[in-house]
Amino acid sequence: MNKHFKELLFIILAVSPLIIMSVVSNLVQVPVDMSYEGIDRNMLLISNSVVLFLFIMPGFFIRNNKNYSMNYNKLSFSPLLLVIITTFLFIILNAPIIEWNKSINFPDFMSSFESWALLKEKQLESLTIYLVSFQSLSEYIIGVIAIAIIPGFCEEYFFRGVLQKNFRLLFSNPHYAIILSALLFSAFHLQFYGFFPRFLLGVLFGYMFYWSGSLIYPVIAHALNNFFGISVFYAASNGLFGDDFDLSVNSSPDIPISILIFSFFLFCILLLRTKKQLNKVNE
Repeated sequence: MNKHFKELLFIILAVSPLIIMSVVSNLVQVPVDMSYEGIDRNMLLISNSVVLFLFIMPGFFIRNNKNYSMNYNKLSFSPLLLVIITTFLFIILNAPIIEWNKSINFPDFMSSFESWALLKEKQLESLTIYLVSFQSLSEYIIGVIAIAIIPGFCEEYFFRGVLQKNFRLLFSNPHYAIILSALLFSAFHLQFYGFFPRFLLGVLFGYMFYWSGSLIYPVIAHALNNFFGISVFYAASNGLFGDDFDLSVNSSPDIPISILIFSFFLFCILLLRTKKQLNKVNE
């Protein structure tokens, strides 16, 4: 048996408790109108994020394997700035993809799956609204740690630092590795109506890791993406954008086509520049 395939089996075994918990939680039928009042928001945030630390369990199997080096110390200001700007532009460009993904209708023979996916979407929206409806600055800070920083590190450690590396060793093709790990990254969340925008984010994070050889860049980009989402919702709920501003946690604002076109061309230019800068980091 190929040694890298053996490594993959150990990796899957290491995170199997998290996979089982995720599957079971999605099989349990939770009422869409379930009230979370009376449940401590901070404890719920912390408990949900602590579970993600199971993603670093494969580190016990690959900690001495140089093939899985993550080079956290390769951090430079110029490429980091480009990563931040590129990620922000990608968030803008992902907005219409989010709305398109939400509007997908399935043929009649897939009606059961569609019903399940819609139900899970409503359940997730109900829970997410409660989690990000921060009542104070301290709750917001806890939210940033629990929703942006911890998932940014734990998920990138597993899907890019471990899984993508393993797939690259297995297939000897970095592009296959990036796409496959991004597919699994999106599928893990078991949220079809957010599958494609999350997949594209995974691809972006994957190339950042591939170009730089350092996990720190996709970790920061991932955390920034989550931070931006909860911060916009928090600001909107406090009236920063006016009383008429309405933004659902699973929706995106209506961005003018002119801004999307401009953002697309700017994103392409900066992405090439980002690739060049990250390649220098990897040299």
